[in-house]
Amino acid sequence: MTPYLSHLLLLLKKLGIAFLIFSLCRLLFYAFNSYHFSDVSFNLFFYGLRFDAVAISFLFSPLIVLHLIPLPFRNVNWYNKLLTILFYISNSLAIIMNLIDVAYFDFSLKRTTTDFFSMIGIGGDFLNLLPLYIIDFWYNYILFVILLYLSYFLYKKYCKPNLQFHIYHIKDYLIHTLILILFSGLTLISMRGGLQYKPINIVNAGQYTKAQNTPIVLNTPFTILKTLNAKGIKPINYFSEKELATIYTPKTQIINNNALKGKNVVLIILESFAKEYVGAYHNGEGYTPFIDSLMKESYVFTNAYSNGNRSIEALPCILAGLPQLMNTPYVLSTYSSNKLDGLPETLKKEGYNTSFYHGGENGTMEFNGFSGSVGVDNYYGYDEYPNQKKDFDGFWGVFDEPYLQYYATELAKKPAPFFSTLFTVSSHHPYTIPKKHIDKFNKGNLPLHETIGYTDYSLKEFFKTAQKMPWFKHTIFVFTADHSSESNAAKYKTRVGMYSVPTFIYDPSGNLKGTHQKVFQHIDISPTILGLVGTNKEIISFGNNAFSPEEKFAIQYINGAYQIITKDHFLIFDGEKTTSFYYLPNDSLLQNNFVNQTLSYQRKVDLNRLEKKLKAIIQQYNNRLINNQLSSKKTINH
Repeated sequence: MTPYLSHLLLLLKKLGIAFLIFSLCRLLFYAFNSYHFSDVSFNLFFYGLRFDAVAISFLFSPLIVLHLIPLPFRNVNWYNKLLTILFYISNSLAIIMNLIDVAYFDFSLKRTTTDFFSMIGIGGDFLNLLPLYIIDFWYNYILFVILLYLSYFLYKKYCKPNLQFHIYHIKDYLIHTLILILFSGLTLISMRGGLQYKPINIVNAGQYTKAQNTPIVLNTPFTILKTLNAKGIKPINYFSEKELATIYTPKTQIINNNALKGKNVVLIILESFAKEYVGAYHNGEGYTPFIDSLMKESYVFTNAYSNGNRSIEALPCILAGLPQLMNTPYVLSTYSSNKLDGLPETLKKEGYNTSFYHGGENGTMEFNGFSGSVGVDNYYGYDEYPNQKKDFDGFWGVFDEPYLQYYATELAKKPAPFFSTLFTVSSHHPYTIPKKHIDKFNKGNLPLHETIGYTDYSLKEFFKTAQKMPWFKHTIFVFTADHSSESNAAKYKTRVGMYSVPTFIYDPSGNLKGTHQKVFQHIDISPTILGLVGTNKEIISFGNNAFSPEEKFAIQYINGAYQIITKDHFLIFDGEKTTSFYYLPNDSLLQNNFVNQTLSYQRKVDLNRLEKKLKAIIQQYNNRLINNQLSSKKTINH
C-alpha cells in the first residue's frame, strides 16, 4: 500500500474508534437515564452521529493535521508515539465529558454546558460534595476504565503504524498535500455539521425528535464546545419597537387590590420539591402530609411552573420577575450587574424590612450577592447560624428542622412589616436526614422521597413554633419550589411536566382561600405579592399578577429552544421557527405535534398568535438585558 493511503487509512481507523466510543457513551447515557425519555427509536442513535462528527472534528483536529501533514518523518517511532498520545488525550477528554451526563443529567435534565464549570467555582459546596460524588457515582469510574481499555485494545489491534522509511519525491509531497487539503476541508465541514447556511447548534437536535428526547441525539462534548464562547446574548429584531409594544411589554402596572395590605410576607422556597411529591395535588398520594393539610386552608395554584430547572436560576425568576431565557444563569452572566425591579427593593419602599435565610454555605449559588442586589437588607447563611457543628448535614448546610426553628425565632426579631425569604436545604442530593429521623418517613421509590417527608415534618414543627408568636397572624406565607426533580409519572417527564412545581399562599386569617386554575409561573410571584399587600407601582417584570386580567402563560428555555405554556397550548420555538405545537387538554403526554400537519383555521390562528407572543417576549428579554432596561428607573445603555 502506498504511504499516503496507509496514513489515511490509519487515521480513519482511529476516527472510527472515536465514533464507536461516542456511540457507546450515548447508549450508556440512555441506559442510565431511560426513565426520562419516551418513544425512543433507534434512529435517534443514528442521528446522533452528526453531532458526534462535530465534536470529534474539534477534539481530534490536532491528530488529523499531524497525521496528514506531508513530511517524511511521520514514519519514525517518536512521531507515532506523539500521534498515539494525542489520540488518547482527545479520546479520554471525550469519554470524561460524555460520562458527566451519565450521572449529572438526573439533576440538570439537559446536556451539560460550560456554565456547569462556572457553578463549580461558587462557594465551597463542590469541594464538600466531591468525596460523596466519587462514592455515589462509582460506576462512572468503572465505565471510564472500560471505555479506555476498549479504546486501547482496538488501537493496539487495528492502528499499528507502518514504520518503514520512505523517500519523498515531489509527486509524493503533492499527493500528500492534496490529501491534507481535502481532508482538512472535510474536517471543517464536519465542524459545521454539514454544508447548510449556519453551523449546527444545540437547538438543531430538535429537528430529529420531540423535544423531550433531544438529549439523546446530542453529546456532552458538543454542548460544551457550543457554549465555550457564549459570552452574551444577541439583540433581536423580530418586530419594530412600535409593533413590539403592542404585542408584549414587561412594563407592569401593579393592580392594588389591598386584600392583605400591610401584612408581613414569608416566602418559602422548597429545594427540589416536584409537584408530583405533594399529595394535595394527587388525592393524598404523596410524601407531604403537613403541606397537604396546609393547602386545604390556602389559595392553591393548580397549574404552576418554574421558569428554570436549577437552584441557581430560581432567585432572579422569583424575586425579580426575570425568566431564565439563555444558556448561562443570570447570576453568572455578563448582565448580572443590571438594575432590576426586585420584589424586596419594591417592598422596602413600602416600609418593609427585608431578609433572606439559607442554611447553605455563604456564597452558594450566589444567593447572597443576588439577594442583596434586589434589595435584601440582611442575608443569613451558614456562617450566621449559631449551632453549626451540631446541626450541619455534612454536605450542604444545616438540616431543615433545626434551621426552621431558628428561622421562627429570627422572624420574631424583625420590625413589622417584614418580607423574608427562606430557602430549604435538606431535599437535595445526597438526601441526608438526621439519624434520629431515619426510617420515620415514607421512603418511596426515589432517594429523595424520604427527605421530602423530612422537610415536610420540619415545616410542621416550624408552624407549631410560629403559631405561638405575635407576628404569625399578621403574616402570609407563600410556598413554591426552586425547581422540579426526579419523576415517576410519565406526565411529569415531558417538557411541560418537568417544570411543574407546588405553589400556594397560606393566610392564617383565612381571607385568602381557594384555587387558581390558570397558568402560574415563578416570575408571577413578585407582581402577585405586590398586588396583595397594596403596592401601586409600575415595575419591569416579565410575570403577571395572578389576579390581573391578562392571559396567563409560562416560559422556559432549555437545550437551545424557547417554550411557552398556556392553559390549552404548548409551543417550542428554536429562535427561527416553531418546531412543536401541542393541544394540552387532549395531549398531556405531548404525543401529537401539530407542526407539519394540516391545521384547522383556529389551530393555525392559535399557533401564529402564540409564536408571535413568544418572539416578542424573547426580543424584550434580550434587548432589555443588553441595554440594562430591566428597571422602571431610568437606566443607562451599555
